[in-house]
Amino acid sequence: MKRTVYLWWLLCLPYLLPAQGKPGYFALKPGDWFDMQITKHKDNDYYPVMEPLLQFQRRYVLRYRLQQQLPNGNQQYSITLERSVLYTPHSREFGWLAYDSYYPSYKQGLDKKPPKGMFRLEITTNGEIVSLTTDKDQPPQKVMLASYSPQKQVGVSIRSTSSPLQSVELRPAIQAMLKLRSSNNCIPGAIPARTVYEYAQLLTGASFPIAGNTVIKGTLANTREKQVEIELGDSTFTFPINNRGEFYCSLLLTKPELRYIAMENNGGYVFLNPGDTLVIKADADTSRGRQPRTFSGSAKWSSILANDLNDINYYGNNSDLNITNRTKTLQEVLAAQEEATTKFKALLQAYEGKASPLSIDYFKTIWQYRIANDWLVFLYTHNYKISSENRPFQGIPEMITTGIDTMPVVMNPYHDYFYKKYLDWFLIYQQSRIGLSAGGSTEGSSFYSDYFALLSVLKGYPLYYKLSKAMSERMKESSFTKNERLKPYYEDFIHNCDDSSMIKPIIRDWQLMERWKPGNALPFPVLSLANGKTYDLKTQHGKTTCVIFDDAGYFQDSALVKIVKQHPEVSFVYAWISEEGINRQRDPAFSSLSNFSSIEIKNRDDKNYEIYGISEMGKKNVVVLDQWGKIIADHIYADDNVWNDLNTAIDDAAKAPRFSALQKAGVMNIIGWSLGSILFTALAGIWIYRVRIRRIKQAEAMKTTIRELEIKAIRSQMNPHFIFNALNSIQSLINTTQYKAANTYLVKFSLLLRNVLHHAEKNMITLADELATIRLYCELEQLRFNFVFEMDTPETLATDLVEIPGMILQPLVENAILHGISSKGATGLLRISVGKQDATLQIAVYDNGVGYHPEARDGSHKSMGLKLVQERLQLFSIAGQTGHLHISNGNSTTALLTIPIESI
Repeated sequence: MKRTVYLWWLLCLPYLLPAQGKPGYFALKPGDWFDMQITKHKDNDYYPVMEPLLQFQRRYVLRYRLQQQLPNGNQQYSITLERSVLYTPHSREFGWLAYDSYYPSYKQGLDKKPPKGMFRLEITTNGEIVSLTTDKDQPPQKVMLASYSPQKQVGVSIRSTSSPLQSVELRPAIQAMLKLRSSNNCIPGAIPARTVYEYAQLLTGASFPIAGNTVIKGTLANTREKQVEIELGDSTFTFPINNRGEFYCSLLLTKPELRYIAMENNGGYVFLNPGDTLVIKADADTSRGRQPRTFSGSAKWSSILANDLNDINYYGNNSDLNITNRTKTLQEVLAAQEEATTKFKALLQAYEGKASPLSIDYFKTIWQYRIANDWLVFLYTHNYKISSENRPFQGIPEMITTGIDTMPVVMNPYHDYFYKKYLDWFLIYQQSRIGLSAGGSTEGSSFYSDYFALLSVLKGYPLYYKLSKAMSERMKESSFTKNERLKPYYEDFIHNCDDSSMIKPIIRDWQLMERWKPGNALPFPVLSLANGKTYDLKTQHGKTTCVIFDDAGYFQDSALVKIVKQHPEVSFVYAWISEEGINRQRDPAFSSLSNFSSIEIKNRDDKNYEIYGISEMGKKNVVVLDQWGKIIADHIYADDNVWNDLNTAIDDAAKAPRFSALQKAGVMNIIGWSLGSILFTALAGIWIYRVRIRRIKQAEAMKTTIRELEIKAIRSQMNPHFIFNALNSIQSLINTTQYKAANTYLVKFSLLLRNVLHHAEKNMITLADELATIRLYCELEQLRFNFVFEMDTPETLATDLVEIPGMILQPLVENAILHGISSKGATGLLRISVGKQDATLQIAVYDNGVGYHPEARDGSHKSMGLKLVQERLQLFSIAGQTGHLHISNGNSTTALLTIPIESI
């Protein structure tokens, strides 16, 4: 329950923080962070319009992380330069210069990513900058701008160095962000680049939940609909519709987006810029064959334009061009393109001044890639990779090859579908030209042959996009054993690339691929069937098993029947996915094979690779397991008629031991490490125990030594006042010519001092010596206070044989005299009684004074004396018994010492 409440408050925290924060103050806790995308320009949109495709732009992504809350209320942040994007103005002479830290120049053999620049920021509760400095250990680096000329084939023509981001340049952006924070008391969302700001800023992510910066809302006529679907890249997200037909979609965008919305069995396109609002109202009239909709909001005209473009087949394969029809001539294709372009330009012109300049620039840019993409497909389908006796690309107009070669591949800011498709066909085109120019063949391709072509042809985003795609396809279609060769390329990619949208899928694909490592168990041995039941492959344990995962892949039944018959000792499980239009009728011969089973498994769509190892429809994954269910080989290549790799895997499975040499070595390694760890732990424990015992003994010895020194100090120094008063009393006797008495007391005084000094180094002295010393002390004190002193010792007690701690009575006697009878004169009585009971010695010090009142005393050494008496008695032990002190109080005081003694 507590965990649930805590999670609820954690989710609500970002919404509660704004109400609790102070103006200009981020109500975060240390460790929280948020990302701000900063664009430096003076236009009114977050992204400048690219005319002809690119303009001057500097864009940064900064990560603010709260380091600590200072006692004075200030906050200290670290600011990491997560991304730098730099574009220079277009130049016909030199092309354009560009740099994007997400896609740096590709380097091989990198061990880790290079460090990013960092700044240190301190702000006040009012949003004022106290300090902004560059981290001396991690300063921003200079970047190399690569120049690409539109007049030549894509390639580097010149290079230029750009200065790193400085704290002076960063300060205005931070001030603008803090100013927004001061005005609406919230985590910054978006700051449009108005005339007062040189920087447009956009919140793109945080360590805590944040609201979207773009809104789509509206009302539908059909209230029976339950949800609205919106495509975000390769994923589809759903938003609920309430019983009034209303829906609300909050999206977190980081760049302009063309999205598709599906609603009421219909759909349409919308164009959104971060910060836009789009309101959709659908009417009930269906006379047009679809639900008519009314758009409003800041994205109104851009979205209407996006829908109208669909009427001229802007998004799909243009039926007018029909480029895949080999009967079409190039002239017919070019004429169709010109006609389509005329319609496209007329439509854009109709929306000039209505739709945002950014949306119009977006569609213009994508149209260019659409046309170039059609050229590339035409060249491919019409065999531009012709035989060696004919000249390559003969009869192709120069406008096509020049147009393809001068397309701004690296510089395109819109990573749209058509741009990505263009890159796919562009690579095939360039590889073919390279192969033909070298006199080689253009047929056949693999990741490793594509890899070097990619590095030589592409740069920036296109290079990383194609590398990630090629690597993912290779991992999904090949076996683990073959993909081990891919590891250095995989590591180079994740150490070079800084785009998480590319890195995360590659890492995930690699981790899924590693699950098929030989020796591992099948990732999902229990398969979900299409009829809702399950099939447990563990039932096949005890014999070699061949599992064929198939999603509409092609098999020649006769070849499969043949290999099943060749291996009657092997259990074949054919696990297939039903696809519409695919006939699953197999050869009747399969039904007569006792070692062949056919099951229809559940279609998991985008999780088919994760579970079955099938990357897409039309693919298959043939897996061989040994008798213990361990993987021998995966993704086995199977020709229609020849299954050599499968035969080899089956033979390997029959020879596979229960535990491989590596597993045995691993077990022995674990056992060895475990025994070593146990032995080391035992030795360490013994050593720690001995060290602790030694330290405890040392501590106890130190305490005993300290106590002994304290006791010796008490015993070795009589009260200075007593010594001074005793000498004064003796001097008084001399001055009054009482020489005999003075001589007597002087002898007693010297005997007392000698006894104290003599016994100072001893812990134990006889009872007789202790009583003699106390008697001398009391007789000397009688000179000052004239009290009555009595000492009662039984004759049967051998006081010279009993040993007690030395000077243990002196503090009690001194307290009785000074605090009890000092003011009573001759009426004061001090009696010391000694007795023996069983194995204990009992000594009572009685005085008829004013009583014992410890709360009225100061912190003098007399209180310390009583405390030391009690502690010494607790340390003094004989036969398991310890001594103790008891003080009874009333009109008089009796201090009773009980000391264990040896039997006499």
